[in-house]
Amino acid sequence: MHDNLDRINHWLGVKVPGASFDEDRTATIASGTDKHVVLEVSADSSICHFCAVVSPLDEADPLGSLLAALALNRFGKPLGGCWLAWEPDLEMLTLCWNLEIGHADELMFSNAIDNFLAALETARKELLVGAEPETDAQPSWLETA
Repeated sequence: MHDNLDRINHWLGVKVPGASFDEDRTATIASGTDKHVVLEVSADSSICHFCAVVSPLDEADPLGSLLAALALNRFGKPLGGCWLAWEPDLEMLTLCWNLEIGHADELMFSNAIDNFLAALETARKELLVGAEPETDAQPSWLETA
């Protein structure tokens, strides 16, 4: 399983120069000021888990927030196969997705990050809770100085 971490760590370094997995087998990448994606590869798995905070529940209508999240999960649309989950420790809705490392390559990994960020923006817009979505379509780590 160490080969999986080495492979995906290389892909991450190509996509986001300077980024790498730490000793806990996790990496955090940022796009803009409010989009942070956590990647994790557990020691006994060939899966790279993607996770990002979407928003807290709407205090005025928490049930409505949960129902809206469930509706977004329906058939994986419009979140491109990602799903929303409740993170009890953070008390936040999170966006999740898994990449099978053995069936992926560098291009697929790069596209997965881009697609995950697009799904995160969609989830935030659709739920109308939390931070305003960013207006730039390109992740900040891809911008040239």
